[in-house]
Amino acid sequence: MPDVVVVREHKSNYPNPVSFEAGDRLLVGERDTEYDGWVKITDKKGIVGWAPLEYIELTENGASGVAVKFYSAKELDVEPGERLSVKYEHCQWCWVEHKAKGAGWVPSECLGYA
Repeated sequence: MPDVVVVREHKSNYPNPVSFEAGDRLLVGERDTEYDGWVKITDKKGIVGWAPLEYIELTENGASGVAVKFYSAKELDVEPGERLSVKYEHCQWCWVEHKAKGAGWVPSECLGYA
């Protein structure tokens, strides 16, 4: 994947990000109206946050589900001008790596190609 440069600041609003492993049971809530493909979930630790809907196999009623793969909602705080390496993109968000800050999610609209 390409290297990108941050064109707009991003600060996480979630200091305790939700995460899950394949097989974890999750409570499933509302769909995100800003970013299609994301759903609000409650993980097994009781933490609430957003996750990709395609990472969850929903039960019949859609109010719960089982995780089909690992996921972490960790977001990366970034400043304009920083260079990042995109590992993958999902529903308008990119999982990126920063040499000093590590890895996390950043909205695609905050990034431009280097």
